[in-house]
Amino acid sequence: MPKAKKYIHPDELFVGHKTFKIVQRSLSKEELYGCVEFKENRIIVDPNQSPEDYKATLLHEIFHIGLDMFGLGDDEDIPKSVTNEFLTAVTTNMIVLLSSMNPDLFKFLFNHE
Repeated sequence: MPKAKKYIHPDELFVGHKTFKIVQRSLSKEELYGCVEFKENRIIVDPNQSPEDYKATLLHEIFHIGLDMFGLGDDEDIPKSVTNEFLTAVTTNMIVLLSSMNPDLFKFLFNHE
């Protein structure tokens, strides 16, 4: 079996009060592209994806962490009255905050090479 490729980017996501380790490993047995292990402060992303899909998966997992930081980690945490404007504000604030704390990681995510 060929060795999985590794993407070159920072291996941590700093969120202020803790740091999540970013691990690249196959998740084919779990039938996942990525996941967050909150108790272990770990993001796992399967590197056996196209560069575009890998970046999208990593960003997706970062969003799970960001929404958890703003009290929206589980479906039952999301109030029924949540509006588009509320979700847009939370998402914007999350990206501004996390990208300012992790500039090299976000350069990787949004580099179109």
